[in-house]
Amino acid sequence: MVDDTTDDGMRASRRTFLKATGMASAAAATGAGVGTAAAQPDVGSLVGDLTLEQKAAQMTQVAISSFEAEPEESNVPDSFGVDTVGEYFSELGVGSVLSGGAEPPSFDANEVVQGINALQEYNLANADHGIPFLYGVDATHGNGLLEGATVFPQRLNMGATRDLDLIAEAERHTSDATASMGAHWTFAPTTDLQRDPRWGRFFEGVSEDPKLEGDVSQARARALEDDDRLTACVKHFAAYSIPNNGNDRAPASTSLRDLRTNILPPYRDALESEPGTVMVNSGAINGIPAHASHWLLTTLLRDTYGYEGMVVSDWDDLHRMITNHDYAPDFETATEMAINAGIDMYMIGNGGDAPGPVQFIDTVVGLVEDGAIPMARIDGAVRRILELKADLGLFEQPTVDASRIGNVLGGAQDSSETMAKESLVLLKNADDTLPLSGDESVLLTGPGVDGDGNNTRALMQHGGWTLGWQGASAGGPYPRQNLLEDALRARVGSLTHVPTLYENTTWWAGEGDGQNQQSDENGDFEFTDGQRSQVESAAPESDAVVVVLGEGTHNEGFGDRDELVLDESQQALLDTVTESTDDSTPIIGVMLAGAPRGSPETFSQLDALLFAGQPGSDGGVAIAETLVGEYNPSGKLPFSWPENVGTTPVQYNRYDPTSTGATDNTALFEYGHGLSYTDFEYGSVSVTQPTIGNPANQSEVTVSVEVTNTGGMAGEHIVEVFNTQSYGSVLQPIRRLLGYERVSLAPNESATVDVTADLTALEVVPGDVLALGPKVVEAGEYELTVGQDGPTTTLTVENAASITDPDPVPGLPNGSGGNPGRGTGDNGNGNNSNRDPTMEDVVDLLDEVRQRS
Repeated sequence: MVDDTTDDGMRASRRTFLKATGMASAAAATGAGVGTAAAQPDVGSLVGDLTLEQKAAQMTQVAISSFEAEPEESNVPDSFGVDTVGEYFSELGVGSVLSGGAEPPSFDANEVVQGINALQEYNLANADHGIPFLYGVDATHGNGLLEGATVFPQRLNMGATRDLDLIAEAERHTSDATASMGAHWTFAPTTDLQRDPRWGRFFEGVSEDPKLEGDVSQARARALEDDDRLTACVKHFAAYSIPNNGNDRAPASTSLRDLRTNILPPYRDALESEPGTVMVNSGAINGIPAHASHWLLTTLLRDTYGYEGMVVSDWDDLHRMITNHDYAPDFETATEMAINAGIDMYMIGNGGDAPGPVQFIDTVVGLVEDGAIPMARIDGAVRRILELKADLGLFEQPTVDASRIGNVLGGAQDSSETMAKESLVLLKNADDTLPLSGDESVLLTGPGVDGDGNNTRALMQHGGWTLGWQGASAGGPYPRQNLLEDALRARVGSLTHVPTLYENTTWWAGEGDGQNQQSDENGDFEFTDGQRSQVESAAPESDAVVVVLGEGTHNEGFGDRDELVLDESQQALLDTVTESTDDSTPIIGVMLAGAPRGSPETFSQLDALLFAGQPGSDGGVAIAETLVGEYNPSGKLPFSWPENVGTTPVQYNRYDPTSTGATDNTALFEYGHGLSYTDFEYGSVSVTQPTIGNPANQSEVTVSVEVTNTGGMAGEHIVEVFNTQSYGSVLQPIRRLLGYERVSLAPNESATVDVTADLTALEVVPGDVLALGPKVVEAGEYELTVGQDGPTTTLTVENAASITDPDPVPGLPNGSGGNPGRGTGDNGNGNNSNRDPTMEDVVDLLDEVRQRS
């Protein structure tokens, strides 16, 4: 076995090791038997042996809804040019298949393993090249594709923990569990900065803060590749999460300064983990669809960031350049744009109006033969695809050991439960309402049942990408799970449960007409007369009332919302509880939602409010133990909670002023807000080196602060260090996060906590509106504050210097006027008539700007 440790004992990534030894380009097993190690000819030679049609097929990924290669009837869309899944390989020789939407052909683990192994065997026996396919899946918060699997809290919950080690531990299980089912590729981590809760994918992001988003994404990407047979996918490159109107796949308009300062750094951080793949933003940035942007996918991603892996489109997104963006007149033009921009593989959905694999392959072949796409560009893409397959060991071992999955399915319960607990954020706790003593008679109510008696609260607990694109179905199957009703019943004196109606069968039939369907509630909620009567009867007899609030499971555009308030039935439920109890009965809200929901009026009716997000498999136990004080909450909001939709976005690191006097646009709950059952106090704070000469030579300092637990309960506390005051050549954000650390303290215990402050978070783009120059940490004094309003100290930077981007923005306009996705761009593999500018061009342009100003 090859030793893959470095001299300092650290385990190197398989990818890094193979590249260093030259083995990454030595992996093909033409004619090898399934499951056998084979001689490995050079990938470059294999690329040369493939026909143009075979190369285009390797660049093709297609979604499948069946593992059956040769069924009696067709099992592929009628318009795709073949009749069966098997013909994707025997007739076309496609390079990859996927199960989109966390929904494989079966949710049974053994059936999936057997099915994908059989399909791989069919491919190798019937394709004319003997190259194994890649199988991609959406294992985005655990392997949420299989019945009985552990699903971890959603990504927004992960951000609330500020616990990188725990997140990595969980994602190592995801890596093992996903590879064990026969998949080679998970479309994670999502690395999109979260600012706008109107967006239907808000739950998928980690934070609105670029440092926290980057830290977590880097940890996840590295851990997801812990198993040598699984690769990660940093997505959605770039700026997908800031659509102008809050709607999924809508265009984004932002400044180059914002892109370089806030939006792009998390992707760059994640790319440092060397993920095997990158997925592209489905939207457009400043007037150019990301899939057509040579600047984004080649100049920035490859030339500037040095990324060497494979770039994949999102679902049908070449077609969307026609139907969604109205940017390309036809599929041929869209394909030319995308491949010349830098797309290596096209992800094709499982039907609809989009062209299928036959049309894509034929289109690529025609464009190459006509000279619109250089052959060198195709060869570069195919080389990266084959190197990834070699990196994953697919030529040596194309199938997975069927016995693996049984040993990992449903595992990592400790990690899952701990993460669920650490992610809970106590937003409000008037008069120490929580924790409950455990002796109370409790009424538990809120959405949780459909008309057929199915428990639908479980769907709210898991969210989207869980045994289905929009989440699990009401009747199951489900991942491994424990639920609030059972967990709370075991921890209080008595429990009366009155679930209200939540139907998830109509998530697609919300407001709007025709194809423009939208549901702000993401489901059909109802508070029936019978349920009202039960609540009115039980509430006065209860010592405490726990009301579950929130939203239905959702995903992508179907989750887009125009309002953040709760649906009318939940508001009516809360009104009924309030009217049926006196002031001595505490009303406790538990919010299951992937975004901030509710209003100040709603929250005023609650004595305590616990934001649980979408806590996954072990959310029931985590919430119950927190309500009764068996666990002391420590989570901190990773986003700013707006007072209403009209104030969005309201991210904490925005510029002043936040209000001009007519309205108050401050957040209802600020980034970093989160209460505990105990009290923590900060003492003195210091910086190890209060004066930095050159940040390029020292990009980190240590901020030390004394923390004391002054309350009566042991607890964990997240110590965060912010820059809260500074001056420079451009506007400074109100606050920006430099570092964070968790500490666990017993009552009356004190500890000195050392927080590593990352000075890259202080980088800005100086200069005028264009923001073309290098990013730098400017000279000056920077106030550092511990927590929301804790003690402060000062860091002095004597000389301005760049840490991450010492050069001006790459790819400045050079007057060519060329379309960024057209022409003969080749990703460095051929001649490109639309050259990127040299440093002399940059200097000339800057001089011209100065003269004009």
